[in-house]
Amino acid sequence: MGKHHALFLAVLVLAGCREAATLTLADGQRQALDDYEGRWLVVNYFAEWCAPCLRELPLLNALSEAAEPAVLAVSFDALPAQALGELQQKYRMLMPVAAGLEGPWPFELPRVLPTTFVIDPDGRLAAEHRGELHPEHIDHWRALYWGE
Repeated sequence: MGKHHALFLAVLVLAGCREAATLTLADGQRQALDDYEGRWLVVNYFAEWCAPCLRELPLLNALSEAAEPAVLAVSFDALPAQALGELQQKYRMLMPVAAGLEGPWPFELPRVLPTTFVIDPDGRLAAEHRGELHPEHIDHWRALYWGE
């Protein structure tokens, strides 16, 4: 086997070993970004101390009840599963709530809260919104991405 052939095989093996983008929900269930393949996904970072985050929850709840997109709330604060579950109940969050994301997600940890990301059906970042969501943002994304 030649040097170039061996290098090509090594690259193929390493490409197949890429770490998966995963998350852990408040109930302890593990999921991967690949679980949402073929669907639009709205990922919203929030914190209980963030007033705009709490104001946008009814909008995110309504969005999560639609067939598309899937909605995922991610706690900006590192909270244990029990505290996260209590937070989900306290604010009547209908969407799954994750304690955090691990691996190569198509965005970086936000520096501003709330921050919302729209992930396309192929797992790529389609849109990012920093600040409080309003109905016109959702309407824009609905018209542009997942329709109704």
